[in-house]
Amino acid sequence: MPENTSETNAGPSAGTVDQQATRLSVNINPETAQKLRWYKEHKGISITETIRRAVALLDLVERETSEKGNEVLLRSKDGKTVRQLWLV
Repeated sequence: MPENTSETNAGPSAGTVDQQATRLSVNINPETAQKLRWYKEHKGISITETIRRAVALLDLVERETSEKGNEVLLRSKDGKTVRQLWLV
């Protein structure tokens, strides 16, 4: 993905960890764009917040599975079905 991503720092306090903003330009396929738009509209949030949440979730799952060796499980509402979430 690095070949399709340009990254620049933006904002008056660039260089500080807490207040630094990074502007990204990425190429995504229409299906991914639609999923992002759906989530944005469904939750009533900005596209920036949508991406932030997606990255936070990916980070959580990756740390729990790869670094800690834990499993991420999805349980149905009725409790009868449990599936394991895998990231490839």
